[in-house]
Amino acid sequence: MEDTEIVGKKEAETPLVSVVVLAYNHLDYTKLCIESLYRYTTDVDFELITVNNGSTDGTEEYFNSLPNEKKLNFPENIGVDKAVNQGFRMAQGKYTLNLSNDIVVTSRWLSNLVACMESDDKIGMVVPVCGFSSNNQQVNLYYHTLEEMQLIAQVYNKSNPDLWEERMKLVTYTCLFRTDVQKAIGGFDEDFNPGAYDDDAISFRIRRMGYRLILAKDTYVHHFGSVTFNAEYAKNNLAQRNMRLFMQKFGVNSWVASMIDFHVVDIADYSPRGEICILGIGSSCGPTLLQIKNRFRSKGVRDVKLFYLSDQESSMPDLRSICDTCVCASDKELEEYFGSRLYDIAVVESETDKLQNPGRFFDSLSRLLKKNGQLILTAPAAFYPKAAQLLEEREFVFSKSAREYYYAFTKQ
Repeated sequence: MEDTEIVGKKEAETPLVSVVVLAYNHLDYTKLCIESLYRYTTDVDFELITVNNGSTDGTEEYFNSLPNEKKLNFPENIGVDKAVNQGFRMAQGKYTLNLSNDIVVTSRWLSNLVACMESDDKIGMVVPVCGFSSNNQQVNLYYHTLEEMQLIAQVYNKSNPDLWEERMKLVTYTCLFRTDVQKAIGGFDEDFNPGAYDDDAISFRIRRMGYRLILAKDTYVHHFGSVTFNAEYAKNNLAQRNMRLFMQKFGVNSWVASMIDFHVVDIADYSPRGEICILGIGSSCGPTLLQIKNRFRSKGVRDVKLFYLSDQESSMPDLRSICDTCVCASDKELEEYFGSRLYDIAVVESETDKLQNPGRFFDSLSRLLKKNGQLILTAPAAFYPKAAQLLEEREFVFSKSAREYYYAFTKQ
């Protein structure tokens, strides 16, 4: 990347976005990040807040040389969450963005994220895709140099609402927040400091407040990948400690609660039609149903409603955040609570071989599904012949399967 002239840049007095960049050493990565920020963010008024978290490699001097007015320098590393939050408190923009120093941004990256955020007052977080991430946020664009990456990203970064995926949680290598929301909750939860499960926690808190979390798959940035945090993550069994802390605070396992079963997503029927109603039955928090909704959106279908009958009270706070209606009850009460409409897809996430009365259960689903509606379930090999027979007797026809465990049937 060529040198970028950034000295003397005038910041907006009332910025739309406050960009917080935290750095702990790795000055070479930080320079790439800052230079790309100034070069590729000329279409959005922003203020830069730099946070030096006890670096010893010249980062403080570099930050001090930049034209931004808001600078924080800590004499020693106080942890990612505490340091970022200090920057968050200085934010004056309508939106706040945390930008990891191992990110290189691209054309229209921030204007795309802002467009997504401003499309709906109930969107609380927006994250772009990148080439290095967990949580199914990775997109492989195949390039060899940063210059080549920028050319590819320039073509890739076209704002497209059909590519905005709602998620249960987001990994926040860079993330756009509503400033009033991040300040209301105090930023990242410092109980998780220096990090690990902190982005899970802020995701769950904001979503449970009634806001949506969006992965903007129309926007790509380059992520080198946990350059600063790898050493911290390995200390003191941090991941295990914070996983237990998350469960204490939220009542669920973050990874289980947000895990998408793509085998189910891939065999769902996405035939074009009008309003789509999807019914889930089981003990999950609904991420797979939400991803089916996202898949419909990618095909231009926006009117998709989710419903869920849960057998786990612990799943209810998260189901309420994504469903039109959800109830904690037994499968015997399925029609009592969900019999007022017909459904296009029913996804049974319960273990079908553990059903006390599968025949009665399938009777209910037969009455609840539209003609040509789809039933998706799992069945171990020993139980599948019985399940298939019961469904055939109720005028279901086998349509698809995956891994001899996931099965889709069509209601005749």
